[in-house]
Amino acid sequence: MRIDVLSIFPGLFDSFLGESLLAKALEKNILSIGVHDLRAYTDNKHKKVDDAPFGGGAGMVMGVQPIADAIDALKKDSPAKTILLSPRGAPFTQAKARELANEQRLILVCGRYEGVDERVVEHWVDEELSLGDFVLNGGEVAAMAVIEAVFRLLPGAVGCEGSLEHESFERGLLEYPQYTRPENFRGHTVPEELLSGHHANIEKWRYAEAVKKTQKMRPGLLEQFAAQRPRPRFSVALVHHPVANKEGGEMTSSITTLDVHDLARTGKTYGAQRAYIVTPVEDQALLTDRMKKHWREEDVAKRMDSRRAEAIELLKTVPSVEIAVADAKRRSKKVKLLATTASRFPGAVSPGQWRAMAVEGEEWIVMFGTAYGLGKSLVERADAVLTPIEGAGEFNHLPVRGASAIILDRLFGR
Repeated sequence: MRIDVLSIFPGLFDSFLGESLLAKALEKNILSIGVHDLRAYTDNKHKKVDDAPFGGGAGMVMGVQPIADAIDALKKDSPAKTILLSPRGAPFTQAKARELANEQRLILVCGRYEGVDERVVEHWVDEELSLGDFVLNGGEVAAMAVIEAVFRLLPGAVGCEGSLEHESFERGLLEYPQYTRPENFRGHTVPEELLSGHHANIEKWRYAEAVKKTQKMRPGLLEQFAAQRPRPRFSVALVHHPVANKEGGEMTSSITTLDVHDLARTGKTYGAQRAYIVTPVEDQALLTDRMKKHWREEDVAKRMDSRRAEAIELLKTVPSVEIAVADAKRRSKKVKLLATTASRFPGAVSPGQWRAMAVEGEEWIVMFGTAYGLGKSLVERADAVLTPIEGAGEFNHLPVRGASAIILDRLFGR
């Protein structure tokens, strides 16, 4: 690969190109880099590269002539992808670095002052890139960052190329925490999972920690990662036992036909495998069966939207969550429980964090509690608990129909 840099301060690159792995890569001819002084391409005797902006305003603007002539001169030998480093450019990402690493040649133009004449962008540059939402004195530091990110992806540039696969952003997540000797430093110990020697458990721990780190530091990045993953198989469960009472104890609640009807429709909308109604009371279970029979009748299906009857077919009444899990295991080898709650729960995960940790092939039963929510014993048995929906004020008592729709949309909506 060949990289050419255009700058009015070429001396800034001297130390950068002479140190570390980049210097070794240049020695091995893995890539070559040329740094060119833009002032050498000016057509005025004072070597001036900037001028006052048309229309007035503070500062100076880099002129089109030296930049255009420099790019034209460099492209005489061979074509090159030309990039302007600018605060208004598209964000430079690891994916972009990989894309650029496949190019044969790059020309990096380092902007300065208030920017460059827009004609450079329109006619001589292929794209603009930015390191982030901040402003530097010039594009030189940004050019160095692009060079550093790109060259290390070239074959032979990094000693252990396998290490690149687990770095931040390569899998869409930030990198997991790393530890080395000693195992115990001033009472601060290394996680037991890393000392176990069990490779599957180590990989599982690293993935979970990468998700946690990304959720904490870059929640938006986690949402992007989760959105790209296959949606896991799931069912919904409207739990009537055990549910919480006013005092925080546990009780059994009564079935409300509207809740049952709407849970089935919401579950069907988002692709649920089954809509379980969990009640140990036989008379309550018979009520659900009568609902299903009603919606199966031909005259009802004709008079009403037949899609409602289709949704009602998802319903299955079970006496306990354990029976729901057993039923789900007829479809899926591994079944897990996801609890919802209106209160904050230690270790609760956001929808994005849950989507990132859910593994393809599993089936999750998303549990919604009636009355005052799921019973504490059931929440504590769940494999994961979702962070609560929080509104604009202190009042936080959504009807289960509303809460289930919001949560299913956050978990499985497009």
